Amino acid sequence: MSKQALGQKIKELRLAKKLTQREVVGDFITRNMLSQIESGTATPSVRTLAYLAKVLEVPVSTLLESEETQGVAADLAEAKRLYRQGKLKPCMAALSRVEEEFADEANALKAKASLKLAQEALLAGDFDQVRGHAGNAIAFNDDTIYGSQSIKAEALLCLDEVTNEGWDYFMQYQSALQSSFLSAHSSLINAEMYLNEGNFDQAQIVLKSLEGGGYSESIDMGRIKLLQGRVAMGRGKWDEALCLFREADECWADLPRHALRPSLYQNMEQCAIELGDYKQAHYFATMRLALATGEAPPCEPQEEVSKVPNHRVIR
Repeated sequence: MSKQALGQKIKELRLAKKLTQREVVGDFITRNMLSQIESGTATPSVRTLAYLAKVLEVPVSTLLESEETQGVAADLAEAKRLYRQGKLKPCMAALSRVEEEFADEANALKAKASLKLAQEALLAGDFDQVRGHAGNAIAFNDDTIYGSQSIKAEALLCLDEVTNEGWDYFMQYQSALQSSFLSAHSSLINAEMYLNEGNFDQAQIVLKSLEGGGYSESIDMGRIKLLQGRVAMGRGKWDEALCLFREADECWADLPRHALRPSLYQNMEQCAIELGDYKQAHYFATMRLALATGEAPPCEPQEEVSKVPNHRVIR
């Protein structure tokens, strides 16, 4: 992002919060420096960028995101809004505009929308539409890391109702329902629901139930680590949370475009800021930006022990 674009975004966020330059700068930077940043004649340091993000109540990554990246997020948000309103065909149209790097999240929502379209067609007695939409639901569901056995089972049940091969589809439906993946996936959804409600104790109980259950082959262990990290964040245990997020990152070592990586890096950024490690915070913010833009990820700053006892220096 150019200096001019960054400065303009900072100014727009400040004005949106109805803050004067004097109210933003406080004792951290001078008003003249903020004026130069907003006009694009000066580039903020890592610490200044982190300070401004905190005052403006946004992640550092938000300041670094381009309009193109925000447009992708807007398409996803619009598709989710349309889905909740039951406007399934406009929802599918919005999802068709989502770029390849966000295909997993888009395909998961396409699978849900296609299933609803199949169920509506079944009620209307339009069997050709049922076959088309149910087939799409299965295809989209199989083409995302968020694949849900329950969605696949329901789509197979629709096909069972309208085809001569109904018995075969019914047996596949029964098999899908018996998968250990289904109960584990439901637990993950419940844990995330509790987290969004701020019920960290209940979320921890649900996540604990997945330990030692033999689910490592059927569910995304990185997602479990991400949710456990969010529990630790909710309790203010920033070091513990960051360790869990790093474990999630390791789980996805072979999945550089995992759809939950942007959320992972945003949480890691927040942890680093809370721990006062602004270089790490900036690194995580730029990692999230690199995912959105397709640029090469930056190298992580190395931690070295200084000669002064009990102190660490980040270089």
